[in-house]
Amino acid sequence: MSLPVDGLFAGLKLVDVDSHYSEPWDLWSSRAPEKYKDVVPKVRPDSAGVMRWWLGDTPMFMAGGASYVNKAGQKTNMETIDITAGMQWDEIHEASYDAKARLQIMDKMGIWAQVVYPNAMGFAAYALINQLDRETGAAIVSIYNDAVAEWQAEGEDRLFPMAVLPFWDIEASVAEVERIQAMGLRGITMAGNPHLGGLPDLGQPEWEPLYEVLSHYKMPINIHVGSTSSTAGREHDIAWPSLEKRAVKPVNSVQMELNNARFISNLVVSDILLKYPDLKWVSVESGMGWIPYVLERIDYEYREEILGSSGPTKPPALEMFRKGIYGTFWFEHAGPVLLLDYLGDDNVMWETDFPHPTCLFPSPVERSAEALKDVPAASIRKIMQDNAVKLYNLPLETAK
Repeated sequence: MSLPVDGLFAGLKLVDVDSHYSEPWDLWSSRAPEKYKDVVPKVRPDSAGVMRWWLGDTPMFMAGGASYVNKAGQKTNMETIDITAGMQWDEIHEASYDAKARLQIMDKMGIWAQVVYPNAMGFAAYALINQLDRETGAAIVSIYNDAVAEWQAEGEDRLFPMAVLPFWDIEASVAEVERIQAMGLRGITMAGNPHLGGLPDLGQPEWEPLYEVLSHYKMPINIHVGSTSSTAGREHDIAWPSLEKRAVKPVNSVQMELNNARFISNLVVSDILLKYPDLKWVSVESGMGWIPYVLERIDYEYREEILGSSGPTKPPALEMFRKGIYGTFWFEHAGPVLLLDYLGDDNVMWETDFPHPTCLFPSPVERSAEALKDVPAASIRKIMQDNAVKLYNLPLETAK
């Protein structure tokens, strides 16, 4: 591969902790046993002729997998495409779904490894699948995990997809963790707000069997922005109707990404990080600049000594964050430069979001080198390589 041979990242094998896999249209239909053929996710046109993923009669996601890098290797202008429909499958770059093509484009960008998240199987898909009977829902999840385990094998120890779980069924989730761990998958992704979908909140004891098995295997829980267990209204879509088209997506992106403040603010005043010190949590594709505010805001009110109050029962929020939560960044300049002294460089990682609309493609390494030029070399090594290698147990020692 093409390593950064000089400059700020010389000698490092860069790890991108958030990229995406655009699921092939036959991922489920080609693998499902006969009894599930009619109920697994499929691609077909909607009433406007746009190809979409469907679960039964309910639309799930755009069939182009939210890829905004075209076959010519160019990032596409969001203003020219209906964001709700996205690019179509015959327009997107093969690296969106083909492992060998992904490795080639990673070589060009100077990236050694990528942690990879679903598209159709992410976002509100959980909310739809958990409405099926439990056996069918678990089968859809397992088929996806089988597919990405094969994709990981094709990725020559450089592509590391995160598994999904039927997390509305704890017993089935525990069994699936045992299965995916045996297949070599290194972490899971799930919704950070299951209580909004009628499940117990993440601090309830019902989750403890899952936390125990994930702790045992040291598999992190990744809360990807936009992933939800509820089909309730999209309250983060709040861009003013009067805005120019170019401004709508950035405004809505801010609201969606700040949703991860919900799980972090709850987590740092819960018992989870204390009871399960080996269980790590990652806030994915949501940036880091807002995290200090959330931690300080929690402590300001939670720890304030007021006459008659019983006093706090948990350590300070920053201490809790450092125990087991990671933030990620991609476009930010202020966050990774100004906030490392506060958050600590052991709890920050780098991402590119390839091939989504906000990805750093085609020059993520160059753009990030400019952003990090005033950061100490020891911190750069951690946030660009070492933290991710340790968290996801990546095979750095065998990397070429």
